[in-house]
Amino acid sequence: MITPEQMKEILKEHVINLRFHARGGQGGVTASNLCVEAFYGYGVCQPSFGAERMGSPTESYVRLSANEDLVRTNEQVYAPHAVSVLDPSLLGEIDVTAGIAPGGWLIVNTTMDQITIQQVIGRKDVNIATIDALNIAMEILGRNITNTIILGALLRVMPIFSIDALADAIMQRFKGEIAGKNVAAIKRAFEETCTYETSEASDIDFSLDTKIRWQQVYPGLPGYKDLDKAGVWYCDEDVIEIGSKQVNTGSWGEWDMIWDEEKCTDCAQCWYICPDFAIMREKGEDGLWHMKGIDQSHCKSCQNCLEICPVEAITKKLKQGPAACAAPE
Repeated sequence: MITPEQMKEILKEHVINLRFHARGGQGGVTASNLCVEAFYGYGVCQPSFGAERMGSPTESYVRLSANEDLVRTNEQVYAPHAVSVLDPSLLGEIDVTAGIAPGGWLIVNTTMDQITIQQVIGRKDVNIATIDALNIAMEILGRNITNTIILGALLRVMPIFSIDALADAIMQRFKGEIAGKNVAAIKRAFEETCTYETSEASDIDFSLDTKIRWQQVYPGLPGYKDLDKAGVWYCDEDVIEIGSKQVNTGSWGEWDMIWDEEKCTDCAQCWYICPDFAIMREKGEDGLWHMKGIDQSHCKSCQNCLEICPVEAITKKLKQGPAACAAPE
């Protein structure tokens, strides 16, 4: 791995390009901001949003260099040297390694081992670092905000600035107990990050910073006149498959909601409050509607059903289990 001394020499003549993949509400944009605030040289960052909903995929970009002239651009990062993924469910939904050169680093909040990740992303020429950021966040912060934790893991493999510099940036952005918890989280992440350097990649080329033509779109997309005016949730099945059939919104949350059929009284309060129609029910022979279960492919784990259930028939469990810092035998 690159030492801090080597990184300082690289930054004199080159730009370090970073890309963060997250879901709305997980702090991916804040992570990119903190990189610029903690860096000793020059930097720019900008976000890219899609549906702009809590849980929807987002991207943010960072360019850092000790040379001011090298960061004078605000376009998105097309050739990242390191990509950080704050939510492991994004691995199967988005090409998170797009544009990353052989020898670059993929940092993932996950409990999966590197061989499984290689199979998911379809590449063996990218170095991989994993951190169980979700459980660190739940233990220290009490909520699924993994942005500062992923930065601790990033610094383990890409020492663009020091842990102390990142801690100072966190103390300036956050206040009191929240700042202290985030500093504790990044230090723990730095120590617990598992790193896997692939033997199938050469040293990363830090001079690579080229916009790939047409990477952002592809020919054949239906024009705006061909689409239903409803917005994101298209309704014309001849153009795009109807609505949320094509969107696995169940991957947006960190919890699995568990329904206990024996405790359930069919009061339907969960059905009325669910924002994504993830509560399933069916009409019985008695002519009344009865609870049938929870559609996990669309439940975003907002936990409204858990809070409103009067008989505690709904509980939850974390989707992500304990991490294993090793490849399978």
